Amino acid sequence: MITERVDDIPLLIAELEKSQLSEYLNRYFPGHGNWRGLDGGRVTVGFLSYVLSCADHRLNRVEDWAASRLHTLSHCLDYSDLSGKDFTDDRLGILLDRYSEEATWDRFESDYNKRLIQVYNLNTALEAVRLDAMIVQSFREEGENFKLGHSKQHRADLPQLKVMVATLDPLSMPLSSVIVSGNRADDGLYTEVVKKLAGSIEHQEQLFVADAKLGSTENRAYLHQKGQYYLSPLSKVQCSADQLATYLKEQPNILAQIFDDPKDNQTPAPLRAKAFEKQEQMYCQALDLEWTERRIIVYSVSYAEQQDRKLNEHMDKAEQALATLLEAKQGKKKWQTKAEVELAVQQLLKKHKVHHFVEVEVKQQVHTVAVRKYGNRPAGFKEEFSFSLEIQTNEEALKKHRQNLGWRVYATNAPLERLSTEQAILCYRQEYRIEHKFNELLNKITTLMPVFLQKDHRIKALIRLLLLALKFVSAIQYQVRQELQNTGQQIKELYPGNPGRATDKPTTKMILEAFNNITLVILSVKGQSIIKISDLKPVQLQILQYLKINPNVYARLEQFSFSGLDLGET
Repeated sequence: MITERVDDIPLLIAELEKSQLSEYLNRYFPGHGNWRGLDGGRVTVGFLSYVLSCADHRLNRVEDWAASRLHTLSHCLDYSDLSGKDFTDDRLGILLDRYSEEATWDRFESDYNKRLIQVYNLNTALEAVRLDAMIVQSFREEGENFKLGHSKQHRADLPQLKVMVATLDPLSMPLSSVIVSGNRADDGLYTEVVKKLAGSIEHQEQLFVADAKLGSTENRAYLHQKGQYYLSPLSKVQCSADQLATYLKEQPNILAQIFDDPKDNQTPAPLRAKAFEKQEQMYCQALDLEWTERRIIVYSVSYAEQQDRKLNEHMDKAEQALATLLEAKQGKKKWQTKAEVELAVQQLLKKHKVHHFVEVEVKQQVHTVAVRKYGNRPAGFKEEFSFSLEIQTNEEALKKHRQNLGWRVYATNAPLERLSTEQAILCYRQEYRIEHKFNELLNKITTLMPVFLQKDHRIKALIRLLLLALKFVSAIQYQVRQELQNTGQQIKELYPGNPGRATDKPTTKMILEAFNNITLVILSVKGQSIIKISDLKPVQLQILQYLKINPNVYARLEQFSFSGLDLGET
Protein backbone atom coordinates (compact mmCIF):
# COMPACT_ATOMS: atom_id res chain seq x y z
CA MET A 1 0.00 0.00 0.00
CA ILE A 2 1.19 3.49 -0.83
CA THR A 3 -0.22 6.67 0.68
CA GLU A 4 0.56 10.18 -0.46
CA ARG A 5 -0.35 13.61 0.87
CA VAL A 6 -1.90 15.38 -2.10
CA ASP A 7 -3.14 18.52 -0.35
CA ASP A 8 -2.95 21.68 -2.50
CA ILE A 9 -0.41 20.38 -5.06
CA PRO A 10 -2.85 19.81 -7.97
CA LEU A 11 -4.42 23.23 -7.35
CA LEU A 12 -1.04 24.98 -7.28
CA ILE A 13 0.37 23.29 -10.36
CA ALA A 14 -2.87 23.91 -12.27
CA GLU A 15 -2.72 27.59 -11.31
CA LEU A 16 0.98 27.85 -12.24
CA GLU A 17 0.35 26.24 -15.62
CA LYS A 18 -2.72 28.33 -16.47
CA SER A 19 -0.34 30.84 -18.01
CA GLN A 20 2.00 28.17 -19.46
CA LEU A 21 4.80 28.96 -17.01
CA SER A 22 6.90 25.87 -17.73
CA GLU A 23 6.68 26.51 -21.48
CA TYR A 24 7.89 30.10 -21.08
CA LEU A 25 10.75 29.02 -18.81
CA ASN A 26 11.88 26.33 -21.25
CA ARG A 27 11.71 28.81 -24.11
CA TYR A 28 13.96 31.40 -22.47
CA PHE A 29 16.13 29.01 -20.44
CA PRO A 30 16.56 25.89 -22.60
CA GLY A 31 18.23 22.86 -21.02
CA HIS A 32 21.72 21.63 -21.76
CA GLY A 33 22.02 18.70 -24.14
CA ASN A 34 23.14 16.44 -21.28
CA TRP A 35 20.08 17.27 -19.13
CA ARG A 36 18.04 14.13 -18.52
CA GLY A 37 14.63 13.53 -16.96
CA LEU A 38 11.97 16.14 -16.27
CA ASP A 39 12.65 19.40 -18.13
CA GLY A 40 13.76 22.51 -16.25
CA GLY A 41 10.49 24.36 -16.68
CA ARG A 42 8.42 21.65 -15.02
CA VAL A 43 11.08 21.10 -12.33
CA THR A 44 10.72 24.81 -11.52
CA VAL A 45 6.93 24.50 -11.40
CA GLY A 46 7.31 21.57 -8.99
CA PHE A 47 9.75 23.57 -6.87
CA LEU A 48 7.43 26.59 -6.73
CA SER A 49 4.52 24.36 -5.71
CA TYR A 50 6.73 23.03 -2.90
CA VAL A 51 7.60 26.58 -1.80
CA LEU A 52 3.96 27.68 -1.71
CA SER A 53 2.66 24.46 -0.16
CA CYS A 54 5.33 24.16 2.55
CA ALA A 55 6.38 27.82 3.02
CA ASP A 56 10.00 26.72 2.64
CA HIS A 57 12.57 27.65 -0.01
CA ARG A 58 15.39 25.26 1.01
CA LEU A 59 16.62 23.29 -1.99
CA ASN A 60 17.80 20.24 -0.04
CA ARG A 61 14.27 19.49 1.24
CA VAL A 62 12.60 19.22 -2.17
CA GLU A 63 13.91 15.77 -3.20
CA ASP A 64 12.41 13.98 -0.20
CA TRP A 65 9.18 15.94 -0.55
CA ALA A 66 8.88 14.91 -4.21
CA ALA A 67 9.85 11.28 -3.52
CA SER A 68 6.93 10.93 -1.11
CA ARG A 69 4.49 12.33 -3.73
CA LEU A 70 5.74 10.78 -6.96
CA HIS A 71 2.37 9.62 -8.26
CA THR A 72 0.68 12.94 -7.56
CA LEU A 73 3.49 14.92 -9.17
CA SER A 74 3.69 12.51 -12.13
CA HIS A 75 0.03 13.17 -12.83
CA CYS A 76 0.14 16.94 -12.30
CA LEU A 77 3.37 17.46 -14.27
CA ASP A 78 2.37 14.95 -16.96
CA TYR A 79 5.58 12.91 -16.71
CA SER A 80 5.23 9.19 -15.99
CA ASP A 81 8.95 8.46 -15.38
CA LEU A 82 9.30 10.96 -12.54
CA SER A 83 11.63 10.19 -9.63
CA GLY A 84 12.85 12.07 -6.60
CA LYS A 85 16.18 12.58 -8.39
CA ASP A 86 14.46 15.03 -10.73
CA PHE A 87 14.33 17.42 -7.76
CA THR A 88 17.81 17.11 -6.22
CA ASP A 89 19.39 20.25 -4.83
CA ASP A 90 22.11 19.95 -7.51
CA ARG A 91 19.53 20.16 -10.32
CA LEU A 92 17.75 23.05 -8.60
CA GLY A 93 21.11 24.78 -8.19
CA ILE A 94 21.77 24.41 -11.93
CA LEU A 95 18.40 26.04 -12.62
CA LEU A 96 19.28 28.92 -10.30
CA ASP A 97 22.49 29.37 -12.28
CA ARG A 98 20.38 29.69 -15.44
CA TYR A 99 17.95 32.13 -13.87
CA SER A 100 20.81 34.31 -12.61
CA GLU A 101 21.36 35.63 -16.16
CA GLU A 102 19.78 39.02 -15.60
CA ALA A 103 19.29 40.09 -19.23
CA THR A 104 17.60 36.78 -20.13
CA TRP A 105 15.42 36.89 -17.01
CA ASP A 106 14.31 40.45 -17.86
CA ARG A 107 13.23 39.33 -21.35
CA PHE A 108 11.41 36.33 -19.91
CA GLU A 109 9.66 38.39 -17.22
CA SER A 110 8.61 41.10 -19.67
CA ASP A 111 7.09 38.55 -22.06
CA TYR A 112 5.55 36.45 -19.30
CA ASN A 113 3.98 39.47 -17.58
CA LYS A 114 2.02 40.18 -20.77
CA ARG A 115 0.75 36.61 -20.65
CA LEU A 116 -0.30 36.93 -17.00
CA ILE A 117 -2.06 40.23 -17.61
CA GLN A 118 -3.95 38.58 -20.46
CA VAL A 119 -4.85 35.42 -18.50
CA TYR A 120 -6.18 37.33 -15.49
CA ASN A 121 -7.73 40.12 -17.61
CA LEU A 122 -5.96 42.88 -15.70
CA ASN A 123 -6.59 46.49 -16.72
CA THR A 124 -3.16 47.99 -16.13
CA ALA A 125 -4.24 51.36 -17.55
CA LEU A 126 -6.57 51.95 -14.58
CA GLU A 127 -4.52 50.45 -11.76
CA ALA A 128 -1.52 51.94 -9.97
CA VAL A 129 1.96 50.44 -10.00
CA ARG A 130 3.62 50.73 -6.60
CA LEU A 131 7.38 50.97 -6.18
CA ASP A 132 9.37 50.35 -3.03
CA ALA A 133 12.67 48.86 -1.89
CA MET A 134 13.24 46.11 0.64
CA ILE A 135 16.45 44.69 2.04
CA VAL A 136 17.54 41.08 2.51
CA GLN A 137 20.03 40.69 5.36
CA SER A 138 22.15 37.67 6.17
CA PHE A 139 24.75 36.53 8.69
CA ARG A 140 27.76 36.48 6.38
CA GLU A 141 30.85 38.42 5.47
CA GLU A 142 30.61 41.36 3.10
CA GLY A 143 30.95 40.33 -0.53
CA GLU A 144 30.35 41.60 -4.04
CA ASN A 145 26.63 42.14 -3.48
CA PHE A 146 26.05 41.81 0.26
CA LYS A 147 27.19 45.18 1.61
CA LEU A 148 26.72 47.11 4.83
CA GLY A 149 24.20 49.92 4.46
CA HIS A 150 21.25 51.67 6.07
CA SER A 151 19.18 48.89 7.63
CA LYS A 152 15.38 49.08 7.85
CA GLN A 153 15.58 46.17 10.30
CA HIS A 154 17.90 48.16 12.58
CA ARG A 155 20.74 45.66 12.08
CA ALA A 156 23.47 47.86 10.60
CA ASP A 157 26.01 45.17 11.49
CA LEU A 158 24.64 42.72 8.88
CA PRO A 159 25.45 42.96 5.15
CA GLN A 160 22.44 43.17 2.88
CA LEU A 161 21.03 43.02 -0.64
CA LYS A 162 18.58 45.66 -1.80
CA VAL A 163 15.57 44.74 -3.95
CA MET A 164 13.47 47.41 -5.68
CA VAL A 165 10.09 45.90 -6.54
CA ALA A 166 7.18 47.07 -8.69
CA THR A 167 3.72 45.67 -7.87
CA LEU A 168 0.38 46.10 -9.62
CA ASP A 169 -2.82 47.05 -7.79
CA PRO A 170 -5.26 45.72 -6.69
CA LEU A 171 -3.51 42.33 -6.60
CA SER A 172 -0.19 43.63 -5.26
CA MET A 173 1.22 41.34 -7.95
CA PRO A 174 5.02 41.70 -8.31
CA LEU A 175 5.77 42.68 -11.91
CA SER A 176 9.47 43.40 -11.93
CA SER A 177 12.47 43.88 -9.66
CA VAL A 178 15.98 45.28 -9.55
CA ILE A 179 18.46 43.58 -7.22
CA VAL A 180 21.57 45.55 -6.22
CA SER A 181 24.13 45.71 -3.43
CA GLY A 182 22.87 46.85 -0.06
CA ASN A 183 24.85 50.09 0.03
CA ARG A 184 23.09 51.59 -3.02
CA ALA A 185 20.77 54.56 -2.47
CA ASP A 186 17.10 54.06 -3.34
CA ASP A 187 16.67 57.18 -5.47
CA GLY A 188 18.22 55.91 -8.70
CA LEU A 189 16.54 52.50 -8.52
CA TYR A 190 13.06 53.81 -9.28
CA THR A 191 13.89 54.72 -12.87
CA GLU A 192 15.70 51.39 -13.33
CA VAL A 193 12.65 49.32 -12.43
CA VAL A 194 10.39 51.59 -14.51
CA LYS A 195 12.64 50.96 -17.53
CA LYS A 196 12.30 47.19 -16.99
CA LEU A 197 8.52 47.54 -16.85
CA ALA A 198 8.41 49.24 -20.26
CA GLY A 199 8.21 45.84 -21.99
CA SER A 200 5.40 44.58 -19.74
CA ILE A 201 3.26 47.72 -19.71
CA GLU A 202 3.56 49.28 -23.14
CA HIS A 203 0.94 52.02 -22.79
CA GLN A 204 1.60 55.48 -21.41
CA GLU A 205 -0.23 57.36 -18.65
CA GLN A 206 0.41 54.59 -16.11
CA LEU A 207 0.27 55.85 -12.52
CA PHE A 208 3.39 55.09 -10.43
CA VAL A 209 3.08 55.49 -6.66
CA ALA A 210 5.96 55.46 -4.18
CA ASP A 211 7.40 57.13 -1.09
CA ALA A 212 9.24 60.45 -0.90
CA LYS A 213 12.42 59.07 -2.51
CA LEU A 214 10.53 58.84 -5.80
CA GLY A 215 9.78 62.55 -5.35
CA SER A 216 13.22 63.77 -6.44
CA THR A 217 13.00 66.24 -9.31
CA GLU A 218 14.94 63.91 -11.63
CA ASN A 219 12.63 60.94 -10.98
CA ARG A 220 9.48 62.99 -11.49
CA ALA A 221 10.90 64.57 -14.65
CA TYR A 222 11.86 61.16 -16.05
CA LEU A 223 8.35 59.75 -15.59
CA HIS A 224 6.77 62.87 -17.08
CA GLN A 225 9.13 62.72 -20.06
CA LYS A 226 8.11 59.10 -20.69
CA GLY A 227 4.42 60.05 -20.69
CA GLN A 228 3.73 58.38 -17.33
CA TYR A 229 2.05 59.69 -14.18
CA TYR A 230 3.49 59.82 -10.67
CA LEU A 231 2.14 60.28 -7.15
CA SER A 232 4.56 60.82 -4.31
CA PRO A 233 4.87 62.79 -1.06
CA LEU A 234 7.55 65.47 -1.14
CA SER A 235 10.42 65.58 1.30
CA LYS A 236 11.51 68.78 3.04
CA VAL A 237 14.17 69.15 0.36
CA GLN A 238 11.54 69.20 -2.40
CA CYS A 239 9.04 71.25 -0.39
CA SER A 240 10.51 73.23 2.51
CA ALA A 241 8.72 74.14 5.73
CA ASP A 242 8.53 77.75 4.50
CA GLN A 243 6.89 76.64 1.26
CA LEU A 244 4.36 74.55 3.22
CA ALA A 245 3.62 77.56 5.45
CA THR A 246 2.99 79.65 2.33
CA TYR A 247 0.57 77.04 1.00
CA LEU A 248 -1.31 76.99 4.31
CA LYS A 249 -1.66 80.77 4.30
CA GLU A 250 -3.25 80.54 0.86
CA GLN A 251 -5.58 77.62 1.60
CA PRO A 252 -9.20 78.10 0.48
CA ASN A 253 -12.14 78.18 2.84
CA ILE A 254 -13.62 74.93 1.52
CA LEU A 255 -11.39 71.84 1.42
CA ALA A 256 -11.95 68.39 -0.03
CA GLN A 257 -12.77 66.04 2.86
CA ILE A 258 -12.46 62.30 3.33
CA PHE A 259 -14.37 60.46 6.04
CA ASP A 260 -14.05 57.04 7.63
CA ASP A 261 -16.64 54.44 6.79
CA PRO A 262 -19.57 54.94 9.22
CA LYS A 263 -19.83 52.30 11.95
CA ASP A 264 -23.58 52.72 12.16
CA ASN A 265 -26.32 54.93 10.77
CA GLN A 266 -26.62 57.04 13.92
CA THR A 267 -22.97 58.05 14.48
CA PRO A 268 -21.47 60.42 11.89
CA ALA A 269 -18.29 59.15 10.27
CA PRO A 270 -15.11 60.76 11.68
CA LEU A 271 -12.94 62.93 9.43
CA ARG A 272 -9.83 61.15 8.11
CA ALA A 273 -8.26 63.87 5.98
CA LYS A 274 -8.85 67.15 4.20
CA ALA A 275 -6.93 68.68 1.31
CA PHE A 276 -6.58 71.43 -1.26
CA GLU A 277 -4.44 71.89 -4.35
CA LYS A 278 -1.92 74.30 -5.87
CA GLN A 279 -0.26 74.32 -9.29
CA GLU A 280 3.53 74.54 -9.58
CA GLN A 281 5.71 75.07 -12.62
CA MET A 282 8.59 72.56 -12.54
CA TYR A 283 11.95 72.48 -14.30
CA CYS A 284 14.59 69.72 -14.34
CA GLN A 285 17.99 70.95 -15.43
CA ALA A 286 19.39 67.44 -15.95
CA LEU A 287 16.73 66.62 -18.57
CA ASP A 288 16.08 70.23 -19.64
CA LEU A 289 12.39 69.59 -19.10
CA GLU A 290 9.65 71.93 -17.95
CA TRP A 291 6.17 70.85 -16.89
CA THR A 292 3.27 71.70 -14.58
CA GLU A 293 2.40 69.52 -11.61
CA ARG A 294 -0.36 69.48 -9.05
CA ARG A 295 0.61 69.92 -5.41
CA ILE A 296 -1.94 68.29 -3.10
CA ILE A 297 -1.65 69.69 0.44
CA VAL A 298 -3.18 67.12 2.79
CA TYR A 299 -4.09 67.29 6.47
CA SER A 300 -4.34 63.88 8.11
CA VAL A 301 -6.01 63.66 11.50
CA SER A 302 -4.08 60.57 12.59
CA TYR A 303 -0.80 62.00 11.30
CA ALA A 304 -1.40 65.23 13.25
CA GLU A 305 -2.12 63.29 16.44
CA GLN A 306 1.00 61.21 15.94
CA GLN A 307 3.19 64.28 15.37
CA ASP A 308 1.66 66.06 18.36
CA ARG A 309 2.46 63.09 20.62
CA LYS A 310 6.03 63.03 19.37
CA LEU A 311 6.40 66.77 19.91
CA ASN A 312 5.20 66.46 23.50
CA GLU A 313 7.62 63.58 24.07
CA HIS A 314 10.51 65.63 22.66
CA MET A 315 9.58 68.61 24.85
CA ASP A 316 9.43 66.41 27.98
CA LYS A 317 12.75 64.72 27.20
CA ALA A 318 14.44 68.04 26.48
CA GLU A 319 13.11 69.46 29.74
CA GLN A 320 14.42 66.48 31.74
CA ALA A 321 17.80 66.62 30.01
CA LEU A 322 18.18 70.35 30.69
CA ALA A 323 17.21 69.85 34.34
CA THR A 324 20.05 67.37 34.87
CA LEU A 325 22.63 68.96 32.56
CA LEU A 326 24.39 70.95 35.29
CA GLU A 327 24.07 68.38 38.07
CA ALA A 328 27.39 67.70 39.75
CA LYS A 329 28.03 64.07 40.51
CA GLN A 330 30.81 61.55 40.41
CA GLY A 331 31.90 60.53 36.93
CA LYS A 332 30.16 63.45 35.24
CA LYS A 333 32.01 66.15 33.36
CA LYS A 334 32.58 69.39 35.28
CA TRP A 335 31.85 72.42 33.16
CA GLN A 336 34.74 74.88 32.95
CA THR A 337 33.50 77.66 30.67
CA LYS A 338 30.24 79.26 29.64
CA ALA A 339 30.95 78.45 25.97
CA GLU A 340 31.11 74.72 26.80
CA VAL A 341 27.71 74.85 28.48
CA GLU A 342 26.15 76.85 25.63
CA LEU A 343 27.42 74.34 23.07
CA ALA A 344 26.06 71.41 25.13
CA VAL A 345 22.67 73.13 25.41
CA GLN A 346 22.41 73.70 21.65
CA GLN A 347 23.37 70.10 20.91
CA LEU A 348 20.77 68.86 23.38
CA LEU A 349 18.00 71.01 21.89
CA LYS A 350 18.84 69.88 18.36
CA LYS A 351 18.98 66.24 19.45
CA HIS A 352 15.42 66.50 20.75
CA LYS A 353 14.30 68.67 17.78
CA VAL A 354 13.02 71.56 19.91
CA HIS A 355 15.68 74.18 19.14
CA HIS A 356 13.24 76.29 17.12
CA PHE A 357 10.91 77.02 20.03
CA VAL A 358 12.91 76.52 23.25
CA GLU A 359 15.29 79.32 24.23
CA VAL A 360 17.94 78.80 26.90
CA GLU A 361 20.18 81.48 28.38
CA VAL A 362 23.27 80.32 30.23
CA LYS A 363 24.09 82.44 33.32
CA GLN A 364 27.56 82.39 34.80
CA GLN A 365 28.28 83.07 38.46
CA VAL A 366 31.75 83.83 39.82
CA HIS A 367 32.71 82.84 43.37
CA THR A 368 35.88 83.79 45.23
CA VAL A 369 37.16 80.85 47.26
CA ALA A 370 39.92 80.96 49.90
CA VAL A 371 42.78 78.51 49.34
CA ARG A 372 44.75 77.24 52.34
CA LYS A 373 48.51 77.15 52.48
CA TYR A 374 49.86 73.75 51.43
CA GLY A 375 53.57 72.93 51.44
CA ASN A 376 55.41 75.63 49.48
CA ARG A 377 52.14 76.98 48.13
CA PRO A 378 51.10 80.16 49.94
CA ALA A 379 47.52 80.80 51.08
CA GLY A 380 45.41 82.95 48.79
CA PHE A 381 42.17 83.24 46.82
CA LYS A 382 40.88 81.80 43.50
CA GLU A 383 37.85 82.25 41.31
CA GLU A 384 35.42 79.41 40.66
CA PHE A 385 32.58 79.43 38.17
CA SER A 386 29.09 77.97 38.39
CA PHE A 387 26.34 78.04 35.82
CA SER A 388 22.57 78.16 35.74
CA LEU A 389 20.01 77.96 32.94
CA GLU A 390 17.09 80.22 32.23
CA ILE A 391 14.65 78.27 30.05
CA GLN A 392 11.86 79.93 28.13
CA THR A 393 9.47 78.45 25.58
CA ASN A 394 8.71 80.57 22.56
CA GLU A 395 4.97 80.04 22.72
CA GLU A 396 4.29 81.87 19.48
CA ALA A 397 6.76 79.71 17.54
CA LEU A 398 5.43 76.58 19.22
CA LYS A 399 1.85 77.51 18.38
CA LYS A 400 2.80 78.19 14.77
CA HIS A 401 4.59 74.82 14.62
CA ARG A 402 1.57 72.98 16.01
CA GLN A 403 -0.67 74.56 13.39
CA ASN A 404 1.42 72.93 10.67
CA LEU A 405 1.34 69.46 12.21
CA GLY A 406 -0.47 66.82 10.20
CA TRP A 407 0.06 68.57 6.87
CA ARG A 408 2.00 66.96 4.04
CA VAL A 409 2.49 67.85 0.39
CA TYR A 410 2.01 65.32 -2.42
CA ALA A 411 2.97 65.85 -6.04
CA THR A 412 1.39 64.40 -9.17
CA ASN A 413 1.34 65.20 -12.86
CA ALA A 414 -1.85 63.20 -13.42
CA PRO A 415 -4.77 65.35 -14.67
CA LEU A 416 -7.74 65.87 -12.39
CA GLU A 417 -10.01 63.69 -14.52
CA ARG A 418 -7.55 60.79 -14.15
CA LEU A 419 -6.80 61.29 -10.45
CA SER A 420 -9.00 63.50 -8.31
CA THR A 421 -7.84 64.96 -5.01
CA GLU A 422 -9.77 62.34 -3.06
CA GLN A 423 -8.54 59.48 -5.27
CA ALA A 424 -4.93 60.61 -4.84
CA ILE A 425 -5.19 60.61 -1.04
CA LEU A 426 -6.89 57.22 -0.87
CA CYS A 427 -4.45 55.76 -3.40
CA TYR A 428 -1.40 56.73 -1.38
CA ARG A 429 -2.98 55.55 1.88
CA GLN A 430 -2.92 52.03 0.38
CA GLU A 431 0.88 52.01 0.20
CA TYR A 432 0.78 49.32 2.90
CA ARG A 433 -0.09 46.81 0.15
CA ILE A 434 3.47 46.55 -1.11
CA GLU A 435 4.80 46.32 2.45
CA HIS A 436 2.49 43.33 3.02
CA LYS A 437 3.97 41.73 -0.10
CA PHE A 438 7.47 42.15 1.32
CA ASN A 439 6.31 40.50 4.54
CA GLU A 440 4.95 37.56 2.56
CA LEU A 441 8.27 37.20 0.75
CA LEU A 442 10.53 37.50 3.79
CA ASN A 443 8.53 35.94 6.59
CA LYS A 444 5.13 34.44 5.80
CA ILE A 445 4.62 32.57 2.53
CA THR A 446 7.97 32.05 0.82
CA THR A 447 9.98 32.69 4.04
CA LEU A 448 13.15 33.94 2.38
CA MET A 449 14.62 34.74 5.79
CA PRO A 450 16.99 33.32 6.80
CA VAL A 451 18.97 32.98 3.55
CA PHE A 452 20.72 29.58 3.40
CA LEU A 453 22.40 29.85 -0.02
CA GLN A 454 25.99 31.09 -0.15
CA LYS A 455 26.52 32.14 -3.77
CA ASP A 456 25.30 35.66 -4.45
CA HIS A 457 24.12 34.98 -8.01
CA ARG A 458 22.01 32.04 -6.81
CA ILE A 459 20.48 34.18 -4.06
CA LYS A 460 19.46 36.76 -6.68
CA ALA A 461 17.94 34.01 -8.83
CA LEU A 462 16.09 32.59 -5.82
CA ILE A 463 14.62 36.01 -5.00
CA ARG A 464 13.39 36.28 -8.60
CA LEU A 465 11.76 32.85 -8.35
CA LEU A 466 10.10 33.67 -5.04
CA LEU A 467 8.75 36.93 -6.45
CA LEU A 468 7.45 34.85 -9.37
CA ALA A 469 5.71 32.57 -6.86
CA LEU A 470 4.12 35.60 -5.21
CA LYS A 471 2.53 36.56 -8.54
CA PHE A 472 0.37 33.47 -8.12
CA VAL A 473 -0.25 34.13 -4.43
CA SER A 474 -1.70 37.48 -5.53
CA ALA A 475 -3.65 35.89 -8.41
CA ILE A 476 -5.25 33.17 -6.24
CA GLN A 477 -6.38 35.66 -3.60
CA TYR A 478 -7.63 38.11 -6.24
CA GLN A 479 -9.70 35.53 -8.13
CA VAL A 480 -11.45 34.17 -5.05
CA ARG A 481 -12.19 37.61 -3.61
CA GLN A 482 -13.50 38.86 -6.95
CA GLU A 483 -15.88 35.93 -7.28
CA LEU A 484 -17.13 36.41 -3.72
CA GLN A 485 -17.64 40.11 -4.37
CA ASN A 486 -19.40 39.53 -7.69
CA THR A 487 -21.79 36.96 -6.20
CA GLY A 488 -22.25 38.71 -2.84
CA GLN A 489 -21.31 35.49 -1.06
CA GLN A 490 -19.04 34.57 1.84
CA ILE A 491 -17.01 31.43 2.39
CA LYS A 492 -16.83 29.32 5.56
CA GLU A 493 -14.61 26.57 7.00
CA LEU A 494 -11.38 28.53 6.52
CA TYR A 495 -10.74 29.49 10.15
CA PRO A 496 -9.22 26.70 12.29
CA GLY A 497 -11.37 26.00 15.32
CA ASN A 498 -14.19 28.19 14.03
CA PRO A 499 -15.66 26.54 10.91
CA GLY A 500 -18.86 28.60 11.06
CA ARG A 501 -17.05 31.91 10.69
CA ALA A 502 -17.54 33.38 7.21
CA THR A 503 -15.42 35.83 5.23
CA ASP A 504 -15.49 37.47 1.82
CA LYS A 505 -11.76 38.35 1.98
CA PRO A 506 -9.83 35.10 2.43
CA THR A 507 -6.06 35.13 2.09
CA THR A 508 -4.16 32.74 -0.15
CA LYS A 509 -2.73 31.03 2.91
CA MET A 510 -6.24 30.31 4.21
CA ILE A 511 -7.31 29.08 0.77
CA LEU A 512 -4.40 26.64 0.46
CA GLU A 513 -4.76 25.36 4.03
CA ALA A 514 -8.36 24.39 3.20
CA PHE A 515 -6.87 21.60 1.05
CA ASN A 516 -4.82 20.04 3.87
CA ASN A 517 -5.15 16.29 4.50
CA ILE A 518 -6.27 15.26 1.02
CA THR A 519 -4.72 11.80 0.70
CA LEU A 520 -4.13 9.39 -2.16
CA VAL A 521 -4.08 5.64 -1.38
CA ILE A 522 -2.88 2.94 -3.80
CA LEU A 523 -3.75 -0.68 -2.91
CA SER A 524 -3.02 -3.98 -4.58
CA VAL A 525 -6.04 -6.31 -4.37
CA LYS A 526 -5.82 -9.72 -6.07
CA GLY A 527 -3.12 -8.49 -8.44
CA GLN A 528 -5.00 -5.33 -9.41
CA SER A 529 -4.15 -1.77 -8.38
CA ILE A 530 -6.91 0.24 -6.74
CA ILE A 531 -6.39 3.99 -6.46
CA LYS A 532 -8.54 6.11 -4.19
CA ILE A 533 -8.33 9.80 -3.29
CA SER A 534 -10.15 11.61 -0.48
CA ASP A 535 -13.48 13.06 -1.53
CA LEU A 536 -13.33 16.83 -1.94
CA LYS A 537 -15.31 18.84 0.57
CA PRO A 538 -17.89 21.43 -0.53
CA VAL A 539 -15.57 24.30 0.46
CA GLN A 540 -12.78 22.82 -1.66
CA LEU A 541 -15.07 22.44 -4.66
CA GLN A 542 -16.24 26.01 -4.12
CA ILE A 543 -12.66 27.33 -4.18
CA LEU A 544 -11.81 25.36 -7.33
CA GLN A 545 -14.89 26.82 -8.98
CA TYR A 546 -13.82 30.36 -8.07
CA LEU A 547 -10.34 29.68 -9.47
CA LYS A 548 -11.86 28.16 -12.63
CA ILE A 549 -9.90 24.94 -12.03
CA ASN A 550 -11.60 21.71 -13.03
CA PRO A 551 -12.03 19.36 -10.00
CA ASN A 552 -10.76 16.61 -12.32
CA VAL A 553 -7.21 17.70 -11.44
CA TYR A 554 -7.91 15.72 -8.25
CA ALA A 555 -10.40 13.14 -9.55
CA ARG A 556 -8.18 12.03 -12.43
CA LEU A 557 -5.56 10.84 -9.96
CA GLU A 558 -7.71 7.72 -9.48
CA GLN A 559 -7.52 6.81 -13.16
CA PHE A 560 -3.87 7.64 -13.69
CA SER A 561 -1.72 4.74 -14.85
CA PHE A 562 1.60 4.50 -13.02
CA SER A 563 4.68 2.86 -14.48
CA GLY A 564 7.08 0.88 -12.34
CA LEU A 565 4.58 0.73 -9.48
CA ASP A 566 5.96 -0.88 -6.30
CA LEU A 567 3.29 -1.70 -3.74
CA GLY A 568 5.70 -3.32 -1.34
CA GLU A 569 5.67 -0.22 0.83
CA THR A 570 3.54 -0.15 3.98
